[in-house]
Amino acid sequence: MAGRTVLLVDGDTLAFRAASACQHTVETPSGHIEYFARRWEGEAVLDNIISRLKTRLRADEMIFFLSCPSADNWRLKVDPNYKSNRKDSVRPLLLEPLKEYLRANYEANHVAFIEADDALGIWATDPEKFPGDRKIVVGRDKDFKTIPGDHYQLLDDDENGEPNIRTWTKMDGIKAHYAQALAGDAVDGYPGCPGIGMTRALKIVEEPERLVPKEGVITRGPNKGKKVTKWHSAGPCSIWEAVVSQYEKAGQGEAEALQNARVAKILLHGDYDFETHTVNLWVPSDD
Repeated sequence: MAGRTVLLVDGDTLAFRAASACQHTVETPSGHIEYFARRWEGEAVLDNIISRLKTRLRADEMIFFLSCPSADNWRLKVDPNYKSNRKDSVRPLLLEPLKEYLRANYEANHVAFIEADDALGIWATDPEKFPGDRKIVVGRDKDFKTIPGDHYQLLDDDENGEPNIRTWTKMDGIKAHYAQALAGDAVDGYPGCPGIGMTRALKIVEEPERLVPKEGVITRGPNKGKKVTKWHSAGPCSIWEAVVSQYEKAGQGEAEALQNARVAKILLHGDYDFETHTVNLWVPSDD
């Protein structure tokens, strides 16, 4: 008997998209522009998004996850500045009401102290969750590449309008995690390694080399005689060694590399203790 198809859905993203689509503006006689939104319209848009997803992905079941509403996000214990850049951002008016709608009508839930991304990662990689069924992670987040398994990124359709289901392996996830630790994430407010963007980060994880400093002296020009440090390749190494050496070259070290890597890590099966509601922080391993 063929297994079912179960969608593991990022409810935060769906609620945000529906709320944004239903936010309107009106100009008052005095010239002020004000926002307004109709709750029923947002609920209808959200229902339609969910119905289309279920039909297009031929799903037998959909499980919705939301981020824990508590301010006690586990990543803040790793980096107190995590998402601090979002404090002044304006959210769609219907965002929280639509999350409540997901809870009331679609049994959406959250796990203490972790984000929706983390819950998705844990469920997607837990062999005891829906054994024999096909699980597809649904959302719109580049960080999902760190979760091995099947994925549908919203709006990622082929030329015929059919959804592209992409499969990432465990090694794909490891490399994506290291690349994110190097490049950082301006949206989530963690910096990564100074001077390294995602394009360069991906090259580093594909061709890891350990960099070492070498002291020299400028022999000509206006800075003649000035001491200078140049970094050279000492040959292939593990990805983590390559990551750390890039941080060292930027004037930082393993502590900064580890902090960024931990914040960038989406939790997988075994990374969260459901009894104590604590996270097993990521530690480097041979790769």
